[in-house]
Amino acid sequence: MIILRSPHDLQRVTTPALQVFLRQRFRAICEPEPYDPDEHGFFIVLEPGDTSEHIETATGYAPLKSLFSDAHYGDPEFMPDFEYLEDHGEFFEAVYIVNDGGFAVVLIVPKLQGIDEAILAMCTEFSE
Repeated sequence: MIILRSPHDLQRVTTPALQVFLRQRFRAICEPEPYDPDEHGFFIVLEPGDTSEHIETATGYAPLKSLFSDAHYGDPEFMPDFEYLEDHGEFFEAVYIVNDGGFAVVLIVPKLQGIDEAILAMCTEFSE
C-alpha cells in the first residue's frame, strides 16, 4: 500500500494515469492553500496483497468495517461509511470524511489481480 500525505509522495505511484488523477485531487482539495495532511487528510493506494487488516494496522481505518456499528462488509446490516465511491474505470475512489472539519481518507482501489477480493466486491457493489 502506498500512503500519500503530500503531493511530493506522488513519485511513489508508478501508474501515470493514476499519478495525474491524484495530482488533480491534491490540487482540488486545498487550492489556493498548501496541502496540509493534518487538516486535509491522506490518500491510500492499494497494491496487490494488501488487505483490510493491513490498511487498519497502517492507518487506523478499516474499509470493510462500519465506523458506526460492529457490522462488517457481508453482514446484512452493513452500510458503508464513505461519502462517495466512484468507479473511474481502472480504479475505484472511495472518499471517507472522518470529521466535521473535512479531514478525509481517500482509498484508491486499482482493478488489478491480487487486490483484496472483498474490497473489490464492496467497491463494485456500492460504486456510482
